[in-house]
Amino acid sequence: MSDHTEWLKDAAANRWIMPFAPWWKRLPVIRHIRSIALKFIVERHYTSGMGVFGLRTGYDEWVLYGIWHGLERNECENV
Repeated sequence: MSDHTEWLKDAAANRWIMPFAPWWKRLPVIRHIRSIALKFIVERHYTSGMGVFGLRTGYDEWVLYGIWHGLERNECENV
């Protein structure tokens, strides 16, 4: 099964919805840079401060995958 199929299954099973992003944030180079930068922020959260006590649900990684692949919703999409 492909990663994208697994991503869609996780979305359905957990009722996860991608956040909104304007069109320019979904452009290939920009979305890849955003994904990498946000990965560092997520990791810093879970390794310092109160994030150390948090449970990883997989949502953060799910969203980062979606950002990397340009799967964020635009303003016109319904939930």
